[in-house]
Amino acid sequence: MKSMNRSVLAILFTALIGCGGGAATTGGTTGGTTAATTGGTSGGSSGGSGATASNVTIRNSSNWTIMRLFMSPTSQDTWGPDQLGANVIATGASFTLTNIPCNNYDVKIVDSDNDECILRNVNVCESESVNITSDALLACQSATRANGAANKSVSR
Repeated sequence: MKSMNRSVLAILFTALIGCGGGAATTGGTTGGTTAATTGGTSGGSSGGSGATASNVTIRNSSNWTIMRLFMSPTSQDTWGPDQLGANVIATGASFTLTNIPCNNYDVKIVDSDNDECILRNVNVCESESVNITSDALLACQSATRANGAANKSVSR
């Protein structure tokens, strides 16, 4: 199952660029920057020494608005809070999560059709830029449905 998750991750993160960070660039009035709040105990390095926090910019090139984005350390049983808060990532917009502690995370993306894309065991230990395309989002949603529902509950 891990190799499947890695291939889904490779499809979804089609424009993964190591080193990024900085302020978010947005299209229109959506998007923004927020400090990541991953819920539970989010500390602990899972690899890279010296890498303590990262910035991840998510660009939505899909046909659907990204309504919610949840993260939690892989070891946790519940999803962390919605990282977008009151924001959404509209088509053509981007959003930057800042100060994400270096760790392995499970990530759940929910689009405007309420379809879910779940990625497991994503290593976030350096700043990155991610481009989400329609094809990648559909492939991830299909894989998520094939693998069954998420076994994590949403923390409140």
